[in-house]
Amino acid sequence: MATVNETIKALADEIYPELVMLRHTIHANPELSEQEFETAALVEMVLTRWGISYTRLPNSTAIIAQIRGNREGDGSIGIRADMDALPVEEDTGLTYASRYKGVMHACGHDVHTVNLLGTGYLLSKLKDHFAGTVKLVFQPAEETGGGAQDILNFGVLEQPKVTAFLAAHVSEEVQTGRIQVKAEEVMLAASEFSITLTGRGGHGSAPHRTDDIILAAAKIILELQSITSRKINHFEPAVITVGTIHSGTRSNIIPQELRFTGTIRTQNSSLREEIHEHITTILQANELVTGVKAAAAFRLGSGAVYNDPALTREFIAAASAAIGQEQVEITKFPGNGSENFYRFAKAVPSVFFRIGVNPNPAAGIEPAHSPRFTADDEALKTGVTVTTAAALAFLQKERRAV
Repeated sequence: MATVNETIKALADEIYPELVMLRHTIHANPELSEQEFETAALVEMVLTRWGISYTRLPNSTAIIAQIRGNREGDGSIGIRADMDALPVEEDTGLTYASRYKGVMHACGHDVHTVNLLGTGYLLSKLKDHFAGTVKLVFQPAEETGGGAQDILNFGVLEQPKVTAFLAAHVSEEVQTGRIQVKAEEVMLAASEFSITLTGRGGHGSAPHRTDDIILAAAKIILELQSITSRKINHFEPAVITVGTIHSGTRSNIIPQELRFTGTIRTQNSSLREEIHEHITTILQANELVTGVKAAAAFRLGSGAVYNDPALTREFIAAASAAIGQEQVEITKFPGNGSENFYRFAKAVPSVFFRIGVNPNPAAGIEPAHSPRFTADDEALKTGVTVTTAAALAFLQKERRAV
């Protein structure tokens, strides 16, 4: 008689060709945040065909599906996937490349969506192996920081009560067939800043009669990097990046206004506010020296994604049993990016893990958010196998707790 993990692998092999087709369809038809209409319709069609009940949130593309086990017992866990694409012009040359100019699944959300669909299919065939309920959460607008809170406000954690959440993200740094995970902080907290400088403009031949805001901006941008090296504990991971700078109309005119924007990434969510204060101090000091006035605006983004240590141990055990211990990488450092999944992880114990999508890490592939980013279809087998095995393990843990 086949073990549960052998059955999971067999079901993953069985559904794999259809998952590839679904992934290619979604990849070729990417949709920006809060515009995931075709993607949501496809998800609904597939769930209906597979006999999985679902609810579409009002005035939203968010979908919550439920699968109830046949065994006696309670308990409920959630699994989330994001559906939105990015405003990136695809340059991969794939036969299933984006059909829409300037829009691309450059972050692997097409893989995430299909991974969750495939997991739903497997769990719908494994109802005799678990008690309780699995909630499949298809989230819109992750890239813009939306979607998650609307789903939480809708009551996804209730009726039945959800006590754990699981989510996956692709990684071009991890080999296909492998996954990567760590306990505690796994993704960084983020915030954005916008700084506007104003001063006396004038002719480029007479900078002494102006407030040279270009030079002032250059000094400020360099000084921002001293925050991470000199103003905060060097054991606290932090990154400050300036992403845009706009000013001027001609080479011989010193402008009156300049604006630059950037992001702050920290492992400790509260550290963002401390960095905001240091930036404000730098701007005030610069005004005293140069006369250039500065105004700063800050927007808090995602908090750090935290993996519950006990639940992470359960996840590692389940994943190791499903795909082999050698295929499960335990990493020391969190990912450099940020993730809207932090809202779920803040609400209930959670695990966020990486699925390898690189068939040959030695050769490398383009990073996520790149116009040439690609993901290996074979990763879908690993994804649905691990996600299903972990879901079953989490539900069994809940049953033991009861």
